[in-house]
Amino acid sequence: MNKGFTLLEALVALAIVAMLTGVCGTALMAALPGAEMDRAARTIVSMCRHARFEAIKRNEQIRFQCDMAQSVCETRVRSDNALLRRFDLAGLRDHVAPVRSFTTHYTPLGRATLAGTVTLRNSSGLSRTVTIRLSGSVVTQ
Repeated sequence: MNKGFTLLEALVALAIVAMLTGVCGTALMAALPGAEMDRAARTIVSMCRHARFEAIKRNEQIRFQCDMAQSVCETRVRSDNALLRRFDLAGLRDHVAPVRSFTTHYTPLGRATLAGTVTLRNSSGLSRTVTIRLSGSVVTQ
């Protein structure tokens, strides 16, 4: 008895794999813009939380700023302007950018001096909103 595959069986299997790859690849490409937006929103939430914890740890104000013109978000120590973290939104594949600029400072008690939102929008029209509350907490929508 021969325990191998025939050339026809191998070609049929290869054709099935190629069709499934084409269908899944198309679906994956359609999901990428949303994934980029989610990543950007998660990174901004992480930066806000990091700024809050640094303000408490250092016992001084930490500035969180999203600049619409440069498409950059940064956290800096307010007293000496030392850069803690920087997120360049222009480097993302789907042209994610903040809709408007926003700046707040986290106090040594972990509170934000100004509540507001950072709305991100990409070239496909998708948007995500990060809300910074006066209490210092951060939520996404």
